[in-house]
Amino acid sequence: MAKVHNKKRNIGIIYEQMIKFICNRMLESDQESAKKGVQIIKESFKKGTQLHKEYKLFKALATTKNTSDTLATNIINEAKKACNHMFDNYSLEKEKSMLIKKLNYNFGKGTIFKENIDNYKVYATIQTLLNEWRTDESSFDLVTEYEIKLHNSLTETVNKTPEKDDLGMPEKVDSLTFKLMNEVFNKRYNNVLNESQQNLISAFIKSDDDLLKERFNKIKESSLIKLNTYIKSCDNTIILEKYKNVKRNIESLDVDSCDKKNLQKFLTVSKLYEELLGE
Repeated sequence: MAKVHNKKRNIGIIYEQMIKFICNRMLESDQESAKKGVQIIKESFKKGTQLHKEYKLFKALATTKNTSDTLATNIINEAKKACNHMFDNYSLEKEKSMLIKKLNYNFGKGTIFKENIDNYKVYATIQTLLNEWRTDESSFDLVTEYEIKLHNSLTETVNKTPEKDDLGMPEKVDSLTFKLMNEVFNKRYNNVLNESQQNLISAFIKSDDDLLKERFNKIKESSLIKLNTYIKSCDNTIILEKYKNVKRNIESLDVDSCDKKNLQKFLTVSKLYEELLGE
């Protein structure tokens, strides 16, 4: 029979604690610790490692929701099969021990494991099952009990996970990760987007709908004013007709909608306005 659940060797808990630790260090302007944390994740969870394999399976079981009873049963059966041929148990435990050693050495013993996480019970259930499914001496009663718990988690009715945009970011995120995401975004796209576009995305990431609507209004009004000025001075019939069509499209924009599709429209209008300024 596998050992009692140890949260310090639970791959889902460790990974989430590392992400929270990195975000917190970023918020505290401790760039050195944040960079070390990112580097450890890259090294320890790179493709081909046992940790990478276990985390992928763990994450799939933890994030899957809204399934039917039949599908949930099939998912559990497939996960059990994967555990029988997917892992080198000795290498997995060695990699996990090395990861814990790195975390304790770089950040202080137990520091990472102080980070609180949500869904602890589900994470404990999944890791216990992964451990039990991999051993030849599993407890039938324990496995049955925990498979029922996992089945309930898989069939739980919840809102769908927020969609991700082209940057790989969730549509709405919590304040803890905002600064980290914003810094990464600015570093990557600062030379591509104009200031107005960056402000729009910043408000969108922060889920500040009031600010986003205010900026939508400003862009719409400014663009229409500039378009009207341009139309009055334009004597090219073909270009004039195109700009009139653009004007009608901008007039029809909804400044009260804060979804991703509408954001993309206003990002385009913001770029147009910039070009009109340069004529």
